[in-house]
Order: sequence, then C-alpha cells, then structure tokens
Amino acid sequence: MAEKEGLFEIEKWVSERQLPKGKRRKKDYRDRKTEQYVFDIPTLETLYKFSKKGILKALGGPVSQGKESVIFHAVGGEGEELAIKLYKIHTAHFNAMLDYIIGDPRFEEIKKDRRSVISVWARKEFKNLKRASDAGVRVPKPIACDKNVLIMEFIGKEGIPAPRMRDIPVDILKADCELEELFIRILSAIKTLYEKGRMVHADLSEFNILMKGYVEREFEMWGSAPSRALPVPPQAPEGLSRKPRRGLAANTGAGIEIEPVIIDMGQSLLVNHPHADEFLLRDVRNIIIFFNKLGLTHSEDEIMRMVKS
Repeated sequence: MAEKEGLFEIEKWVSERQLPKGKRRKKDYRDRKTEQYVFDIPTLETLYKFSKKGILKALGGPVSQGKESVIFHAVGGEGEELAIKLYKIHTAHFNAMLDYIIGDPRFEEIKKDRRSVISVWARKEFKNLKRASDAGVRVPKPIACDKNVLIMEFIGKEGIPAPRMRDIPVDILKADCELEELFIRILSAIKTLYEKGRMVHADLSEFNILMKGYVEREFEMWGSAPSRALPVPPQAPEGLSRKPRRGLAANTGAGIEIEPVIIDMGQSLLVNHPHADEFLLRDVRNIIIFFNKLGLTHSEDEIMRMVKS
C-alpha cells in the first residue's frame, strides 16, 4: 500500500498479480473495486513501465468513467496528483474514433485493428492537450502516453475531482461566478485554441468543462489546504466588452478562484480539417445555449465573428 489510504503501489500490485493465486494476499474491498475494471496484460505492462520510469507511483480508485475510458486518481513519482485515463479496448466506439482520426495529417498511416486505433486515439488526445496547453488554453497538463494509457494532471484535490460545469446547481454557479465573466473565459479559450492552437475542440459543452476551485475551496474553508495566488484574468475577445464586475473569485472563500478547465480532447481537429468550421459552430452553439438558459443573450453569428476575427 502507498502512504495514502486506497492507493496501490504500482510495482507491488503488478508483481503480486504475477504470483500463483494461492500465494497472493487476500483482497480487500479496494482491490476488488479497482480490479473490476479489467486491467489486461498490455495495460498492466504499460503501468509498470511508467512506474519503473518514476512517472507513476501509486494508483487509486476510479473517479470517472464513460463508454470509451475510465479515469483513475493516481500519485506521481514526486507525490503529485495525477489522472490516469485508461481507454477501454473492448467497449470503446472503435468506428467513431476512426472517423475522427482519418483526415488528420498527424496520423496518416495507421493499422485498422481495434488495439492500434485506440492507441492512436490516446496519442491523439495527448498531442491535442499538449498543443492546447502550449497555446495557452487551460486544459489538464499532459504528462505521458503509451498504448491505451494517458497520464495527465489531476483536476481536483485529494482524489476528489473537480465538478463539471453541468453538475453545479444554477443558484450556486450564479453565486460563485459572474456569468458574463465565465462566458468570456470560455469564449476566450475557444478563440485561443482556434487562433494559436489552430485547433477546434469538436465536442465542447458544459459536460466537458471542469470547474477547478470548488474542491480546493472546501479544503481551504476547513483549514486543510494552503491558499494560492490568483492568475491574471484573460482579456475579453475583441468585440465583447468587459464590464467592471466582481469576477470569478468572488464568494469562493479564502481567495480560491473558480477556473474553467477544458477536458476530453481526443476528437479535437486541426483547423484545416474539412469539417473544422462545422464543429467550431457546434462548440459555440453548445456554450451559447447553456449560458442563454442562465439569462445571457448572445447570438451565434456574433460570437462566431469574434472567434474567427
């Protein structure tokens, strides 16, 4: 066991699984909960390799799961919190992945078998996150990738993931954030990704924007986490004025800022993709619909002109 409860030291865990069943230690609830997600031999070998390189020290339980992947909380070699995204080999939407890969010049020649496509998909998300991060878009920092395993920054604290924007009750979101300010930050991210990253997210909505700061605020309010300096707020895109308002950090307690973090970029496309503008419009439309329901009024044409200006 690692120092923190519920975390498994990778080397010990993998080594034990190679022992005859009669010589393995008796499993407890945490073992069974983790192993039910079927770590096949190639996945275990990949995790073990990251452990030997000092990138990964301990693996915790799942914090999020979908049809294509499961995300685990983990601890890195220097004690930092990490997120491990394991793409499911047997249940992932194989054909849908292939549709987003074909046409991307970064992955022109690939094998069409399931494991190879999922491996390329993992590398694609890693490269997309790196490209977005280098452009200045707030995404989970990518750490490493191999086969169906992607390691990145954990958004949250002490194994508790940040909530999705979709999951925050409207009254709490309005109390903690100036909605116009939050809208501007997300719009700025779309514009920066398009202009500097030369990419389109292609599936952006309130479901894949994490609100970093809520979990940290709870720890701060209970006196168990240090405060941190607030980053400089982004400039409003040209054409959308910023009014003097209380900002995202208001009402959050102890100087903790609520910060939107964009996730799930496996399907993201370069701007020269034939369907890039179509997906850009869909991203913008999804965000506008969400905020219009909260009382803001912006049109698609207005925002699209700002993003592409």
